[in-house]
Amino acid sequence: MKKFGIDISKWQGDFDFKKAIKEGVTFVIIKGGGGDNGLYTDVKFEENYAEAKKNNIPVGVYWFSKATTVKEAEDEAEYFYQNVLKKKQFELPVYIDVEHKSMLALGKDKLTEIVSAWCNRLETIGFWVGIYSTVYAFSAYMNDEALERYTHWVAQWAEECTYKKTDVLGVWQFGGETNLLRKNTVADVVCDQNYMYRDFPTIIKELGLNGFNVDAEPVITIPKSVETLAKEVIDGKWGNGTERRLRLENAGYDYEDVQRLVNLIMYGMQYTSTTAKPTADKVDNTVKAGDLVKLSSNGVIYGTNKKFAPFVYTSLLYVRELKNNRAVISVVAEGPVTGAVDVKYLTKHKA
Repeated sequence: MKKFGIDISKWQGDFDFKKAIKEGVTFVIIKGGGGDNGLYTDVKFEENYAEAKKNNIPVGVYWFSKATTVKEAEDEAEYFYQNVLKKKQFELPVYIDVEHKSMLALGKDKLTEIVSAWCNRLETIGFWVGIYSTVYAFSAYMNDEALERYTHWVAQWAEECTYKKTDVLGVWQFGGETNLLRKNTVADVVCDQNYMYRDFPTIIKELGLNGFNVDAEPVITIPKSVETLAKEVIDGKWGNGTERRLRLENAGYDYEDVQRLVNLIMYGMQYTSTTAKPTADKVDNTVKAGDLVKLSSNGVIYGTNKKFAPFVYTSLLYVRELKNNRAVISVVAEGPVTGAVDVKYLTKHKA
């Protein structure tokens, strides 16, 4: 898919959303605020958010960061949540904008650590997070491989996007004041313009992220075989990359098992059900405090039948405490905990 949209801030003034829709705009990413002038909320955020919602335009939001330490990144993320995200719903990801010169001067390892800290803070409380930067900055200033789990919004004002990791690329900002594909104005205002390649609104609502919390009882369906799922994946019915993993695991399936069969089929290798999990994959799974683990898709909050937020099932988790069969888990090594779970639902991560 490819849908046309824009990103705006106070610089677009009193933006005419109705006119933008008539010109083909199908989504908007709004500046929520930043950390480059103290911590602040963009003066037009509330108005832009309300107008987009009133006109039924799917909304994303971004934060212009200036964090140069992990602590500053976490403080920025907390401010962003408390003053921009809280009690609102976003159909598109929430992005950290990584382009300030003070951040790009930090070196790859440090900047990658800082960006990850910001993303992790918001992911732990139920947001689909992403990273905005230029196509050059992702490779020159960050360890991009370490950040590929977060969807990318790539800026490259050109006739085509040269960022080729299609599983990672969610949005391409193809123009702003300079625009080689369209006129540089929308609704008579110069603004940045984008193409979106993932159906974020459907996926985010389906997973209960970004304020769309899912509290209803789960729908019971007849499980599909790995063979059926692999065929559906190849036919494009489960999306790509992070989207595919989230959808499969949220539906209660083993992503690794399905993907293994997909790879076998795509490379023309013979498959039987006994090849789904080779004997070589068997490892010691005695979970201890301090271990990195994965949570089974059928895991529930300890002592209840309630599920965790969807992102918990797709994250690597730390075992913070272990007493008998009760394990306290979190997505960060220190700080807030995510909750407790029966240890039987945990599998030790194989480094």
